[in-house]
Formats: sequence, C-alpha cells, structure tokens
Amino acid sequence: MVFQVQVSMHIEFIAKESVTASQWTGGQTREYHIYPQDAVYADRNFDFRISSATIETIPSEFTKFQGYHRYLAMLDGQLQLTINGVDQQYVNCELFVFKSTDTITSYTKGTDFNLMLHNRIIDEVVEVRNQPFKTHQPFILLFALEADTVVINEKTLAMQPWDAVLITNEEQLVVEVRLHQQMIVGYWSIPK
Repeated sequence: MVFQVQVSMHIEFIAKESVTASQWTGGQTREYHIYPQDAVYADRNFDFRISSATIETIPSEFTKFQGYHRYLAMLDGQLQLTINGVDQQYVNCELFVFKSTDTITSYTKGTDFNLMLHNRIIDEVVEVRNQPFKTHQPFILLFALEADTVVINEKTLAMQPWDAVLITNEEQLVVEVRLHQQMIVGYWSIPK
C-alpha cells in the first residue's frame, strides 16, 4: 500500500503477511524492499535492502560480499554468534552492525531483521527507539517490533509486529514521526 502525502514524499506500508519467502542456505528470507526497485540481490547492485530471515540450521554461516554493511536484530529471542573468531551474544531486538565481509557463524534458531546498506550511503542513523523524531533524510524506515499506531506528518498507520514502512522523501522535507512502542528506525541519504 502506497500513500502520496506530498508531491515528493511517498509512504509505502509493507505488511509482514504480504512479503514472499525465498530460501537461503540457513532458512528462509523475506525481502521487504530493495532499492532501486529494479535491483537484484544476487547481482549486488542495490543501494539498500530491508529483509527478515529465519535461521533454521545450526550452525549457519552468514553470506559474505563486498561493499555493504548490515544491521541485524533477532526478533524472537537472543542471538549467539561468532564474528571474526570472537563469540558475541545479543538480546532480543538489540541491533548490531557489521561489515558484509565479516565471517559470521550463528548458533541460534529464530527470525531476524536485516538491513543492508551500501557503503556509499551517508548520514545514516539506525536504532531501536520508542520516542517521536523529526528528520529530513530522503529515506526513512520504520520496522514494528510491537503493535503500534504511528503518525507520519498527520497520516496515521496501524502497524502490527514485523510490519514495515518505507518513506521516500525526495525533496528532503521535514518528516515528523510519532510512535509509542519500540521500533527499529532508520534514515539515511544516498549521494547523487
């Protein structure tokens, strides 16, 4: 579902149930959005990709490739990893960032949130928050961790857990977002 709020701002609501699953070596992945829209994940020609994956095999190896960094959070439990030979553990919905060239082995089954950003992306902020915010960035992501009603410049949307909203704000107008429950929030620019 896409809403055009102003001439240069689009709000795309992506319900979890509407996202088709495909196989990866450790389970299934659901691609919420890839940008640009004609990009192909396997060709590594995208600027950013928003997805969620199940980890069904223990241990499982994360896919490696050049030119990207990633934000990942476990959506349904803790995450135990070995990153470049160092054991690490993350609590439910805690974000961590890593390079796509890192060697990562997961020892946890479950479902994760995954945001891949090309290294040329600038001014990025990605965090878990429950407070209102304003930004003028051209790309804004909301990923619901709990049911919430969000207000985006007076447009109200009801979100269920693991629903996403992507705002494309080409003219970099001020966007005000009001939320009450924890969400993964991200915003960034792509140099021309």
